[in-house]
Amino acid sequence: MVRDPLRDETYFKTYLESENDSIDEFKDLLKVIIAERGIEDDGVQSGFISLNTYHFNKLNAMYSGGVPLENIRDFISEVIDSMENAWNGVHYLQMLWLLSIGIMLEIDDSDFVRLEKLIRTYELKDALIDFLLSSRGLSSNESNCPLLHKDPYQHLFNLIYLDDQKQQIQKLQEYLEFHWYDGHEDTGWHDSHHHWDAIYTGYWSYESGAVAKIFGLDDSSLKDLPYYPYEMVHYKE
Repeated sequence: MVRDPLRDETYFKTYLESENDSIDEFKDLLKVIIAERGIEDDGVQSGFISLNTYHFNKLNAMYSGGVPLENIRDFISEVIDSMENAWNGVHYLQMLWLLSIGIMLEIDDSDFVRLEKLIRTYELKDALIDFLLSSRGLSSNESNCPLLHKDPYQHLFNLIYLDDQKQQIQKLQEYLEFHWYDGHEDTGWHDSHHHWDAIYTGYWSYESGAVAKIFGLDDSSLKDLPYYPYEMVHYKE
């Protein structure tokens, strides 16, 4: 059963088949170009970036399309492989999503360390990223690290300092209902569900789920709220 009601099972099945074909095609093409020109070639680097985009499209569509959580979890290492070739510290959302999904799906420490290494290598200093890292026992950059993107994440980050779980749930609900989607209007995927072409992969606030899991919040009131990855939060339950 699909988790995102904006598209049906047939759509996501077809979309995932297309992304898998694209991933395989780019992998084969990159092998040829690397053999001919070397891994430092500009074309190779562009190929790595495209391949990484396909991996993230697939990852998001897997959850939207109802793929079992274990299958998604198994795919994470491959996504990290792709990030290690392509990520350069610029695509904040990719790191935020992957850390958040990793927390919810309880990925291995070794994979989390790989993500931390990328963060340190490219000196990504962000309070929310550091909070997610610290939840897995990894050291943060600095105690007073700022939020790189206050809109919309300040609305989520504020609940971290609340002591009352009911207030935390209220703030989380407000973030999801009033701030999350509009706060991403500058992204390429915003309003993609209106596009005629098959580019839509789903809308999910993975960081909301990660924060709820870290604090062990009673999120039953959020179960059917748009953008909230309830099933992923409750992995293994």
